[in-house]
Amino acid sequence: MRRSMLMLFVAGVAAVLLAPAVWAYPRPSPVSSRPEVNFQPGPLRMYTAADGSHYWYMVYDVVNMSGQDRTWAPSVVLFTDRGEVLRDGMKVPRRINRAILEHVGDPLLEPKVAIIGVLRQGGGHARRGMIVWPADRTDVNELRVFVEGISPETAVVPNPVTGEPVTLRKNLYLHYLVGGDSISRGDTAIRLHPDYTAEEHWVFR
Repeated sequence: MRRSMLMLFVAGVAAVLLAPAVWAYPRPSPVSSRPEVNFQPGPLRMYTAADGSHYWYMVYDVVNMSGQDRTWAPSVVLFTDRGEVLRDGMKVPRRINRAILEHVGDPLLEPKVAIIGVLRQGGGHARRGMIVWPADRTDVNELRVFVEGISPETAVVPNPVTGEPVTLRKNLYLHYLVGGDSISRGDTAIRLHPDYTAEEHWVFR
């Protein structure tokens, strides 16, 4: 009897010790085994339109050095600490895109929709795009951006409720601290959060 209880105790301890390894959330490998495009985000900023509406925007550079032509159709989601989930381009009028393009004044800059499609290989085919989200809430302190489409790397995990397999995709993760009133700061670049580290750069979601 004592031996059986001891074996159960040892098995229970082993299960607790092994649980983190078994159930740990997957993390992307430091070096991807699949070709990725090179994506370089610029600063996150706020734009105030003539009608008083506000928008977050980011300029980025993307170049395909993967060795083969790739389809470029990124999905970029911005989360605010006020509970907003903002998808790039949603509820952003064309006039706002045009106004921000004129505001930035970069002849190489293109709206996101103009770049979607085949991204050819080599530095000579690099593109400069723009991502825009509506800023309905300006009383925010932290912003988190997830960029999907840079890498084809995926991971399959069980749904915690149903147990059904769920495919997660590798995302670039950027964490920002607004610092002060977001409107009064104007077009000043929003800095990355001081706690943001290189280890957080890539995540599955």
